[in-house]
Amino acid sequence: MKLTIRTLLLVFLLAACSKDETPTLSSDAKLLSFSIQEITESFSISSNKVETTLKDERDLKNLTAVFSISPDAKVFVGNTLQTSGYSKNDFTNPVTYIVEAEDGTRTSYTVSINFEAKLTAFSIKELNNVNFTIDNLSITATVPAGTDLSNLTAEFTTTQNSSLYIGGTLQESGKTTNNFEQSVTYDLKQNNETAKQYTVTISEAPNNQPVANAGENKVAVLVGSNTSVTVRLDGSNSSDVEAPIAAFEWKLNGSTIGNTEVLDVDLNLGTHNVELIVTDSYGDTDSDAISIEVRVQGTYLPIDSNATQETKNLYTKLATLANGSQFAFGQEFPLTFQLNSMSTDLNTSDCKDVTGDHPGVYGIDPHYMLYKPESQKQLHIDEAKHAYNNGSIVTFDFHQRSRTDHKVYFNGITTDTDKSLMYDIVNDLNDSRTWFYTELDEVLDIINNDLGFPIVFRLFHEMNGAWFWWGTQATNHSAQLYIDFYQLAVDYIKDRTNLVLFGWTPNQTTDESYYPGDTYVDVVGIDYYNPVKSNLKAELTSLSTFAFNHDKVAIFSETGKEDYVNLTPTFWTSNVLAAIQEGGSDIRIAWVLAWFNAPWNSSQSQLYIPNANSSTQIKNDFINFYNSPSTLFQQEVNALNVYNQ
Repeated sequence: MKLTIRTLLLVFLLAACSKDETPTLSSDAKLLSFSIQEITESFSISSNKVETTLKDERDLKNLTAVFSISPDAKVFVGNTLQTSGYSKNDFTNPVTYIVEAEDGTRTSYTVSINFEAKLTAFSIKELNNVNFTIDNLSITATVPAGTDLSNLTAEFTTTQNSSLYIGGTLQESGKTTNNFEQSVTYDLKQNNETAKQYTVTISEAPNNQPVANAGENKVAVLVGSNTSVTVRLDGSNSSDVEAPIAAFEWKLNGSTIGNTEVLDVDLNLGTHNVELIVTDSYGDTDSDAISIEVRVQGTYLPIDSNATQETKNLYTKLATLANGSQFAFGQEFPLTFQLNSMSTDLNTSDCKDVTGDHPGVYGIDPHYMLYKPESQKQLHIDEAKHAYNNGSIVTFDFHQRSRTDHKVYFNGITTDTDKSLMYDIVNDLNDSRTWFYTELDEVLDIINNDLGFPIVFRLFHEMNGAWFWWGTQATNHSAQLYIDFYQLAVDYIKDRTNLVLFGWTPNQTTDESYYPGDTYVDVVGIDYYNPVKSNLKAELTSLSTFAFNHDKVAIFSETGKEDYVNLTPTFWTSNVLAAIQEGGSDIRIAWVLAWFNAPWNSSQSQLYIPNANSSTQIKNDFINFYNSPSTLFQQEVNALNVYNQ
């Protein structure tokens, strides 16, 4: 019995000792501090929320948390154990951190990184050239006087989770319209509470005065028995920075004659004072004045004092044509060159197939007479005779081959003496001048013996370009070298024929630096391909002024547009005709010449004027060009009797 009691007592004592030695596990699960390595802003810990607000938006996808927690606790995001200063998470949306105490107790903390609610960009769709300045809560801009502010569409961006309101109306960027005649206040809301208020103020600048521009002083020419000439007044270069000019008024010698931007007026012989008055939408005005001198056409005499009477007659008639309101249409090799084939039928042409009439000017190139078989030479001679016999004008341009390489284009020349051919001819080196004169003799033989009637010879055209052997790539090139070369050719030709009017036709612009002088030129022109209407109008106006000031006849010596049938189907009316007509009396040209439809080409895209197989659209545009009162084709030129007094 005693033994049993002792045993029980011993067991009790041992059990008591064992219980006292079991450790107590902590239940403390707190997040004591929190920050982000990549962010300088402080986080606040309140209850179970951890928050901070950033002033500027940034990428929150891969950030490193730095934290402290209760002793012996652990931190998880989902099931992933977190290590302070090492573990990364995506904080684009709130992240839940779970702090687990030693005894398994858990506390959840939601970490939120917010952006300060802000309007980050603002503009007005209808005022796309106006810059808006955001300065704290003020948004400002200045617009030209007279700008309509009554119904404008704001375009804006805000920070995430924020929206703009005016009153209770949600604003949609690029959609919602408002009246900005007075300042407009926007409420920027975040979480349905107003975080900020922005005020948009659009101010009107003081009114700028309009600027009148009546153009340059003009000279107009009375031709034939006319007692008046139509002069185009153009105020389209007048301007007002705020808005289009509201009103135009033209006055002639003090009396109002019209109220349109462009005005045609008939003027008699003498000097006339014209004033343009423009008015803007505020009623402010400006004026500009020009003088217009109407002269009687003077006497146009060829530079060749021994020119035949027919040659003199032709020059006078060309001057009358240029100074009038019409121009002749021409084409290079109109009868013999057609798409995909040579034509020997001199009764047809692409021009006639489409319009019913041949061109009024035939372009002929001696290249195809000197360097081709005799049969082709004769064909082109017959073509030129056809022009003359039917009252059309004949013009020569010479794509002369180089002496040794027999190349027209400089990039194909390999021989040094061919590269310096122009220099050698002028300076009579290497027998080049003798060769040159021999070739000119062949051309002169055609003019004097095969034709026997006047031509306009455009010598060594496009000299201000780099492609011909007489162009800017030539050895020892200079403008004076070209002038000497041109004058040498004129002197030689003039001594051997009296049937030539001499033409000078640079590329695209009237480059006066290459002008050979008034005693060496009868006709001036430009070769201008792929022209835009506005540029062509300006260049032809400049050419006409130059020609008039030098008592020369102006021509549009070559033109066309590559692949015009696809790129600009209305090229002949909307580019060429429109430019000349809009120029009015400022553009004075005798003819326009299209380049040839080449027999070695086969595609409609390679045409310069339409043929019988062209589309209806292409043909109709050229027919409209033909039907214009401004254009003259063979029958109409024939009626002018250009070779007779």
